Amino acid sequence: MKIIDLKVPGTIFSSPISTSEIELKNYGEVTFLIESGEGTEGITTVIVQGRSGTDGEYTNVAFLFAEKNGEFTEVEESGKAITIGGTSGAVKFYRVKVTDMLLASKEVDRIKLNLTAVDGSTVVGAIYAILDKPRYSE
Repeated sequence: MKIIDLKVPGTIFSSPISTSEIELKNYGEVTFLIESGEGTEGITTVIVQGRSGTDGEYTNVAFLFAEKNGEFTEVEESGKAITIGGTSGAVKFYRVKVTDMLLASKEVDRIKLNLTAVDGSTVVGAIYAILDKPRYSE
């Protein structure tokens, strides 16, 4: 397992987010962990995009989604709206998982996570990628 900081803790939701690409050549599964702190509630849309090589066209891909420790459900390529922020004690986290099985019908060897902006948001958040099911040791 390997963990990558994609967006370190801060007020990250006021601008559109497009993370750096995660290459999939060595991992069978990537889980993005989106954390959201307290503050004025807002809605952002989560979309996962993939492409083949560094010059390929981006295409939206389906993914698995869960809030906190809930069960994963499959989300279509159009994405998923989530709520950030909230009242005291309303810290949230979401898991967005992409597996090699979900990508089997697409020619994708790298993915990235996108979130739409929440205008004026001061909600603190962070995004991490957890790469799992390695094919070989690094």
